[in-house]
Amino acid sequence: MNPIKPNHPIAQADEFIDNEPNEKLSSVVLAPFWSWKGLRTRWADPLFRKMLRNILLLSWSWSLGEGAFFIQVSTTTLAAKSFANWHLATVPIGCMLLVGTIWSVLLPLAIARFGCRPPLYAGAMMGMTGAALCIVATWYKLYWLLGVGAGFLGGQVPCTLYYRLLALQFSTPEFAPKAIAMVIAGGCLSSIIGPEIAKHTVNALPRPYSGAYLTTLCECTLLLLSMTLIQFPNVKKADYAIVSTLPSKMAVSNNKKTTRSIFVIAFQRKFLIAALGGFVSWSAMAVQMSATPLAMTRAGYQFSQSTTVIEFHLLGMFVPSFFTGTLCNLLGSRLVMLAGLLIQLTGALLFQRGFQFNHFNLGLIIVGVGWNFGYVGASALLTESHRHDEKQKTHSLYEAIVMSSISIAFFSSAFMEQRFGWITLTGKIISTYLALAVLIVFVDTVLALFQSKDVRMPLPTNDEDIQTPA
Repeated sequence: MNPIKPNHPIAQADEFIDNEPNEKLSSVVLAPFWSWKGLRTRWADPLFRKMLRNILLLSWSWSLGEGAFFIQVSTTTLAAKSFANWHLATVPIGCMLLVGTIWSVLLPLAIARFGCRPPLYAGAMMGMTGAALCIVATWYKLYWLLGVGAGFLGGQVPCTLYYRLLALQFSTPEFAPKAIAMVIAGGCLSSIIGPEIAKHTVNALPRPYSGAYLTTLCECTLLLLSMTLIQFPNVKKADYAIVSTLPSKMAVSNNKKTTRSIFVIAFQRKFLIAALGGFVSWSAMAVQMSATPLAMTRAGYQFSQSTTVIEFHLLGMFVPSFFTGTLCNLLGSRLVMLAGLLIQLTGALLFQRGFQFNHFNLGLIIVGVGWNFGYVGASALLTESHRHDEKQKTHSLYEAIVMSSISIAFFSSAFMEQRFGWITLTGKIISTYLALAVLIVFVDTVLALFQSKDVRMPLPTNDEDIQTPA
């Protein structure tokens, strides 16, 4: 399916395509997107090139944002441990994610009110401020200032995660899973840049860890510049409307005039399952990822070795993005999300083999692959749970749920690893947590299969079947 609408005038430099519904939608079926013929055919369309340019810039921005974030994961926990005791090692990261959780609620609403640029600029500048404060904190070994600086860095975290949803504004729903996956695939670069920079700059300046934060400051500056290149929609000129070429959607498009309450949206089964998938995928992964450097340090491994494990873990997180979007279209978002939770469970059980380097490395790679399947699948399912005029408040709630899961995970990971030990944490607590989530998503997938006879087809919303009198 062509991801863009044909025969449409090209938007000007700072405007966006007015993608209003068109009754004369193209029925031409193109070759598969990743095939040479498919890419060549689409490349001939100037609107496709514009769409691809913006999505690739969002992917680059995701890479920078995630690179800055994972420098904090690789560095801040160990820096805090050197300034305070083990129980407080992940509190600065928790502060970063607490601020990120609050900002994640406000970000979609701010974008709806002011447009995309001002809120995203604010997030990048908060990241720059936080990195500068962390440099001072590591220079003078000030634990409290490290927490404050990490809090400012939290302003950029929800902006980075929101880039994948901004990509939906450049595509139709049929192309949405690929757009989300293409943005997340930008993490492949950050998975190498982040940990490697942390490894080689941790002692680059006279004070330990300060060099890594200097790199974070540079990345946030580049991120701010990248935001100026993306052609975001101008909310004061036009309101973007997603077009669906599915006949079932077009048949009811004129009946959807009443905006539903956020409570009605939130209690849909689709939204609840998407929120569960996002929450569990992030929290289970984050606990294991943030506790790994502590467990490896206890086992006698060096900083460079734990950073290498995190690096391969990040590759596992982002490399599957090249095909998870296609899998969502082929198998359905529910099956992809279910597979992701099962893969994460497999990785958690692998840690029970012992404390060898290969067990840490392979286990975290598998956990990363499972996170990608679960998170992309949940994000794709989220797009089916709301209408266009409901997307801001729905995204706001969903991002707050995801960010709260990350905050809880990072706040508690050091304490749980210290209290229960690595084997018990991964073998009993995380494994039971994932097994329950797998059971719930499996039951929902079976119910969806019985309702629609095809798990790939989106289920109707609560009032889609209500016909409006002529």
